[in-house]
Amino acid sequence: MMWCQGWRRIGLYGWLLASLLIGGMAMAHDKPTLTILTELWPPYVMHSDKGELVGADLELARTVLQQLGYRTEVKVLPWKRVLQQARLGQGDAVLDVFYNKDRQEWLHYPEEPLSRSGEVLFYPVDRPVKFEQLSDLKGLRIGIQADYAYSPDFLADEGVIRVAMTGDGKMVKQLHLMMAGRLDGVVLNEQVGRYLLRTQGLQDQVVNGRRLLTDDNRNFLGFTHKPGHDQLARRFSAALKQFKQTPAYQQLLARYHL
Repeated sequence: MMWCQGWRRIGLYGWLLASLLIGGMAMAHDKPTLTILTELWPPYVMHSDKGELVGADLELARTVLQQLGYRTEVKVLPWKRVLQQARLGQGDAVLDVFYNKDRQEWLHYPEEPLSRSGEVLFYPVDRPVKFEQLSDLKGLRIGIQADYAYSPDFLADEGVIRVAMTGDGKMVKQLHLMMAGRLDGVVLNEQVGRYLLRTQGLQDQVVNGRRLLTDDNRNFLGFTHKPGHDQLARRFSAALKQFKQTPAYQQLLARYHL
């Protein structure tokens, strides 16, 4: 009889332990999942040597959202499709989107950006481009990225020959077109451009100007207009500001040489 009672106790304890484990797993899976839309934009969004999605701003966004109680999944698409899906509400957030007033119709911008790095002009050292005002670019073939938000005056200037490209590897292709003499310059995000130059072994052959060709240099995690995302944008902004005050944030930047 005592032997039977002992096994009953063990069985009860085992049942309780299993219930706790299953309950904990259920709670983990009950965390809401946010779908982040983005394109590859190293060092902010990139593939590691193991093929995993990493990057300074992606890791930053994931960390802060995890602190807020969310899991994340990431969809990497051409930028045009990223914007299309965001307009249709087929995702929860867009990573590293520039501020554009028109985009507020379908995006909630947090007050705090993920990072700051604007679009500037890159050109070959042996074919320098003097760029102090837009008229300096008259007649030059300048590579740009389709569907990016550039300054309205740059996009409207009829003297500039803007060569837009889209698709995978477009920025690297434009850099090589420039080195072959088919473009006079390429407009890229400053940090992204410098990273790509290092990967292509062009860091000593190409330089960049300082003048921005975007209205500002802020890169946001913009939230789509799903119910409650306006409040989430505010919560994310507050949590992001707090995280940026921690040693973990500085360590994150150091990992990506920023």
